Amino acid sequence: MTYSATRLITSLLLTALVAAPLTVHAGLNEGLAAYDKADYATALKELTPLAEKGNAQAQYRLGKIFNLGAGLPPNKMEAAKWIQMAAQQGLAEAQGTMGYLYLVGEGVVQNNELAVKWTRKAAEQGDATAQFNLSTMHSEKFGIKKNPAESLKWLRKAADQRHVQAMNTLGALYEKGQAGVKQNPVLAYMLFDASAEKGDSAAAARQKALEKNMSASDIRAGKDLARKWKPGTSLTKVLASGASF
Repeated sequence: MTYSATRLITSLLLTALVAAPLTVHAGLNEGLAAYDKADYATALKELTPLAEKGNAQAQYRLGKIFNLGAGLPPNKMEAAKWIQMAAQQGLAEAQGTMGYLYLVGEGVVQNNELAVKWTRKAAEQGDATAQFNLSTMHSEKFGIKKNPAESLKWLRKAADQRHVQAMNTLGALYEKGQAGVKQNPVLAYMLFDASAEKGDSAAAARQKALEKNMSASDIRAGKDLARKWKPGTSLTKVLASGASF
């Protein structure tokens, strides 16, 4: 894969991941709250002993602190060490982050196979960002391990969770009829509408552009589908028309 392609993939990968449920431990809630408030001195004080005892949430946040260099000198290798400890315990957000670190070679030796492996682990736990990233890794255009069918499968899963980039990407495929997806402006419009509803201005602009070449009935159909499509529900279950998905 070329350097430019790697950078393009990297730009598509989001670093914000869905937080896993909290386990109650003395100091954990205080440490996580301090981390969220960017009070890294307090976060380090509360989370370090818990991380050393094996708490995955504390290990992950400690790794993020080392990665950011917040309150102490940045140390990418130390960051990767703590994040991987959390990932090995099954913490989805840590697994997704390890996928990213292996993809770009940050704190670890760059390894596409391990990038896919860790991203898949998080995706299989339902992490929408990891699902989108895994789709990107398998995509025909930017993939490091090309598998168009897998790419589309994970893209749809992420879109079903209202992941904005996933909805926009899937909408573009329906708009143009690419990557094994049959052209369908109604579904493209619906996906851009759902993304625009979450405040994405680029999706709103694409939605407006689509309207210029759509009939009033198709526009109504797209909006109706967007209303019927509930977060977390597969779009295939709400398609009452003969439109393929």
